[in-house]
Amino acid sequence: MLLILAPSKTQTFNGRDFPLYFQPLFPDKTEFLVNQLQTMSKDELATILKTSRKLTETTYERIHSFELPLQKGHVHQAFFTFQGDVYSGIAAESYSKSQLLYCQDHIFILSGLYGILRPLDLMHPYRLEMGTKLATSRGKNLYHFWSDTITEEINRTLKDTGSTTVVNLASTEYSRTILKKKLRGKRVDVVFQQKKNSVYKTIPIHSKRARGYMTHFVINNAIEKAEDLKKFDLEGYRFHSRDSTELCWVFRQSK
Repeated sequence: MLLILAPSKTQTFNGRDFPLYFQPLFPDKTEFLVNQLQTMSKDELATILKTSRKLTETTYERIHSFELPLQKGHVHQAFFTFQGDVYSGIAAESYSKSQLLYCQDHIFILSGLYGILRPLDLMHPYRLEMGTKLATSRGKNLYHFWSDTITEEINRTLKDTGSTTVVNLASTEYSRTILKKKLRGKRVDVVFQQKKNSVYKTIPIHSKRARGYMTHFVINNAIEKAEDLKKFDLEGYRFHSRDSTELCWVFRQSK
C-alpha cells in the first residue's frame, strides 16, 4: 500500500533533528523550476503565487538561496517541516527509527516544487502550490510538468514493493497529478464526513485533520494492506460501508 498526502503552506525549520535523511527524487526537475523562478521579479512572483509583499520577499530570498544537492544543517526532512491541519494529526516528532523508515517506503507527499517528497527527504523551504499557473517549456502549468513523472514513480514503487493500491489522502489540487488512465494499480479515495445539523457532510478543516489521524493510524500499525484501513477508529471515525464504493471509502465521525 502507498499513501498519498499533500504538502502544507505552513513550514517550520526548527523541527526534530534526526540523523537519517535522503535527497528528493527529481533534483533536475526541481532545479529547472527554481532556475525559472529565479528569472522572475518580485512583482511577477507575487502575481503567480498570490502572496503578500512580506511573503513575496521571503519567497524571493529563498528562491535565490536555493542550492542542490540539499545539505543537512541548512534544511530538514519533509516530515519534520510541514505543519498545518493535516500534519497536526501526525506525530512525526515521536516516531521511532523503524517507524520513520516505514514512512519513507509507504508515504509520498506530492509537491509543486519537488514532485514527490518522501518523509525523510530533505527540503528547502518553498512556496509553489501545484495549482500555480506557472508555464514552462514543458507545458502550460505544473500539472503538465509533473503528472507523468509522478504517475510513473508511483507505478515503479507499486511494482518494486508488490503493492496494488494507492490510498489518496491528498487534496484534489494535488491528487489530480495522478493520471488514472496510466496508473497501474487501484486508487482508493478516502472521504471523511462529520455531522452538522443532523446531516453528515465533509467539513474541510475537520477532514484535513482526519487525514493526519489516518496517516498516524497507518504508521502506528505498520499497515501493508489497504483493507486494514477500514479498521481506522481514531477521533470517533468509523468506516461507513453503505455509502462507500470499491474506490471511494467513506468514514464518518460519530462523536
